[in-house]
Amino acid sequence: MTCLEPVDTIFVKNVKEKGPAHQAGLCTGDRLVKVNGDSVLGKTYPQVIALIQNSENGLELSIMPKDEDVLQLAYFLSESE
Repeated sequence: MTCLEPVDTIFVKNVKEKGPAHQAGLCTGDRLVKVNGDSVLGKTYPQVIALIQNSENGLELSIMPKDEDVLQLAYFLSESE
């Protein structure tokens, strides 16, 4: 896979402690679903980053918390078997 292919899922890799994202409740492992109401489904990684960087009037991220993400829970359960 190259970075220019559409991706189905983008996960938060790292959250700086005491930074704005951390204070807003974002956690490592959370799955990004929307940026300012725009779905990330079918977008390339650079397109998603551009949506975030080009946010002029604030940034609203819709996320699926890691602990509530059925896809991740199913994956980790199958890995442990």
